[in-house]
Amino acid sequence: MKKEDIKIPVVEIFKSVSGEGISAGEVVVFVRVAGCNLRCSYCDTKYSYNQNLEEYQYLTYEEIRERINKFNCNEVICTGGEPLERDQVKRYLPLYLVEQGFKVRIETNGSCQLYSKQELSEFKINSRDSDLNYTLDIKSPSSKMSDNNIFMDNFIKLESNDELKFVVGDNKDLEYALAVIEKYKDILAQRQVVINFSPIFEAIEVDKIVEFLKQESLFFTKNNLKVRLSLQLHKFIWPPEARGV
Repeated sequence: MKKEDIKIPVVEIFKSVSGEGISAGEVVVFVRVAGCNLRCSYCDTKYSYNQNLEEYQYLTYEEIRERINKFNCNEVICTGGEPLERDQVKRYLPLYLVEQGFKVRIETNGSCQLYSKQELSEFKINSRDSDLNYTLDIKSPSSKMSDNNIFMDNFIKLESNDELKFVVGDNKDLEYALAVIEKYKDILAQRQVVINFSPIFEAIEVDKIVEFLKQESLFFTKNNLKVRLSLQLHKFIWPPEARGV
């Protein structure tokens, strides 16, 4: 199939501020694609689960690029749903956008393989630098999806502008996150990956996460780990259920 014939199910494209992680507060264009292979218990974008709904727009790569250009913004976050699902044409949208000169961050649920060198080279991307970055979720027990996490195979592909995100709702989730960090601390430190702890909205008091981070701060520091608290800014600015903001 020719690139110009490929159509991707798109839930929404809009300009706003990034709500969390490294890019929090920056003005970006969000491209939310439809379809997700997971069903997290706390998901706040369930409307993007099914990629076959008639309400979605089916757009070519070029049409998506044109929509983004109208916002006069070069920073793009590709999210979902799950943008990196295997054997789906949407998987290569972020690479196409980088090829077109955009700076792209991919929010991925951690159950899909990050791009291989071969995939990157097919879009003439030899070095990711700051033009293509990952926000990689590690699913906690509260998500009911933690058995789907891909660890080392993805961690070895991370770089200094990438980030991990642990969305946590209770002490069990915090303990799980700490165990993962302990096991993979060397590769995470070597890659200089930022590690974010984000609360499940209204499920855990944020100060509990702060106390946890304070308690483990010496461990993080000794192991050269970049660990931080990340809140979802958009849920404080607008109603939590608001879309397209």
